Amino acid sequence: MQASDYTLLVVDDNDENRDLLSRRLQRKGFRTLVAEDGARALEVIEREAVDLVLLDIMMPGLNGFDVLRILRGQPQTADLPVIMATAKTQSEDVVEALELGANDYVTKPLDFPIVLARIMTQLRGRRPGPAAAQAASAAEPTPATIGPGTVLADRYRLETKLGAGNYGAVYRALHLDLEKAVAVKVLQTTFGTEQEAVARFRREGVAACRIKHPHAVAILDFGITPGGVAFLVMELLEGRSLEDELAVEGLVAARRTAAIVAPVCEALAEAHRAGIVHRDVKPANIFLHRDARGGEVPKVLDFGIAKLVGEAALAQKLTLDGYILGTPAYMAPERFRAKGAYDGRADVYSVGIVLYQMLTGRLPFPPTEDDPMAVMVQHMRLAPPPLRKLAGNVPAELDALTLRCLEKTADRRPTAGELARELARLAEELPDRPAEPGPSSPGAPTLPRPITALRTEPVSLDAPLPEAAGAGTERFEPGSGEGEN
Repeated sequence: MQASDYTLLVVDDNDENRDLLSRRLQRKGFRTLVAEDGARALEVIEREAVDLVLLDIMMPGLNGFDVLRILRGQPQTADLPVIMATAKTQSEDVVEALELGANDYVTKPLDFPIVLARIMTQLRGRRPGPAAAQAASAAEPTPATIGPGTVLADRYRLETKLGAGNYGAVYRALHLDLEKAVAVKVLQTTFGTEQEAVARFRREGVAACRIKHPHAVAILDFGITPGGVAFLVMELLEGRSLEDELAVEGLVAARRTAAIVAPVCEALAEAHRAGIVHRDVKPANIFLHRDARGGEVPKVLDFGIAKLVGEAALAQKLTLDGYILGTPAYMAPERFRAKGAYDGRADVYSVGIVLYQMLTGRLPFPPTEDDPMAVMVQHMRLAPPPLRKLAGNVPAELDALTLRCLEKTADRRPTAGELARELARLAEELPDRPAEPGPSSPGAPTLPRPITALRTEPVSLDAPLPEAAGAGTERFEPGSGEGEN
């Protein structure tokens, strides 16, 4: 009997208990999977070949008894060994578990040698499931098959899925050697195994790692699995994204807006000095991290990932011609032009969109489901509606600064460094008063859906404006005054 032939699932809502038991079992040679609640445990069991379950009882949602009842009611898991590992010591709990079909019952604090002996007893004489053989013979994992329990590069074990976006999924993970919690982003695009593709990813990964700034999320490591799946290892943040805050609050007060975006611009300026353009600045990529003292630290996410994923995706289409990458609702006009050159000032335009949205509760050029291309024309042809018309108490200086960021011509925009300094000054000088929706403000905004790659054709700035281009925004003709820039 070889421990390495068996896969054990540890189910516990306490991170420390779950991680400690899982690590100790791994040191004994077992392959382990983890789940933080009953629902996730059932998902893992359905997806993976599990040989034994160590199951806590007191968990939110489905508790251990609920999970056990479901397992015993399904033919494929009716005989799956389950050991209850719980702090519930009452005899009636033990009886209930055994009556529901538990194979054994151990109580916390766990005595690991006893737990190990009971595991071995349950597995003795039991043929291991196909998990070990499948792991040895199956193809390398893909972004679709990677999930909690997967170990990347022999040192990062994915634990809990934190979220997903257009570039990939983010997991809370454990660095097995350092026993340190990290965040791992598994990119959706497969980079393949060709030397050129791998080398390109490594170049861009190194570039992303070069950005060392307190307001840019730290990228600690990166790699590509033998099957071509790329991943980035980042510092683990606590808090919520600016997108989440806008979805709840709708508006952000002017002083707080300046205080959040100023350090974001400092991080962008540092990247621009290193020759790196973010390409996808938007509220979802600005995280409001809470440090150990409870202070708020804005962090820019996903530096370099737009280019990493974009180049790999476009290489699979065999051409770069005619494709743009990012989220169109936040993209600068020059980004839409066929083969148009752009630099860090394209990021500044995106920051202007973010400022506009924070202060007014809406986008200057909202995308529409009926005509997603209309937003491109609006960015290239239309001046944004005045902020003060949508939110009555936007300070005039902040209004003007935002509109400078939204200039159609890149040379007329401030640099990220200049914008950071202006916003930092305003964060000190502006009065601390709540945001007030104007008569035209809709309240909480409808956040735009990201688009990873959008097919475009060259657009003439002299061409007649399509009728749909004005959808969702007020149109200002040249010479109309306040809205022109």
